[in-house]
Amino acid sequence: MTTGCKVYALSDGDKEVIDELFITSKDVVEWAKLQDFTRLRVNEICNRLEAELRVRLGGKIPERKMAGYPNILIERGGKSYYIEVKLADVSRLNSRLRTFYYEPTELAKVKRDAWHILVGFIHRNKIVQGFKIVDLSKIRVALKNEFNADNRELYKNTVREFP
Repeated sequence: MTTGCKVYALSDGDKEVIDELFITSKDVVEWAKLQDFTRLRVNEICNRLEAELRVRLGGKIPERKMAGYPNILIERGGKSYYIEVKLADVSRLNSRLRTFYYEPTELAKVKRDAWHILVGFIHRNKIVQGFKIVDLSKIRVALKNEFNADNRELYKNTVREFP
């Protein structure tokens, strides 16, 4: 709404992209299990997961801006997919804590009609255990000078999950 770009819902026609995202995210989880994240803050761990996923997907940083939504842009079959990467503690998946933010700005990273997907990596004590893939067109956001959603809303429409 704030960018003038359409957000498309995932459909059966996006199965190959979801499968690729699932396999690649699973590989990132296996990679993460070999890393020592104990000294890192959760947002630093998330940054590493995001970078690893982006490289493995051959994705781009939208508009070459690291900060802000979304984190990754991939193009498959003539379609654009924006991917947001999050890291959530398994004990807080059902919390009301606001964890999804989008602040409209003139320098928005969303510049085209696209499918918007979340890869929510799940950790316990900084050990990445799995992930959820979410169709962001399905989440309900509230306006508080930004669009946001809590974990209950964010993960209830999971498309695929591991383990």
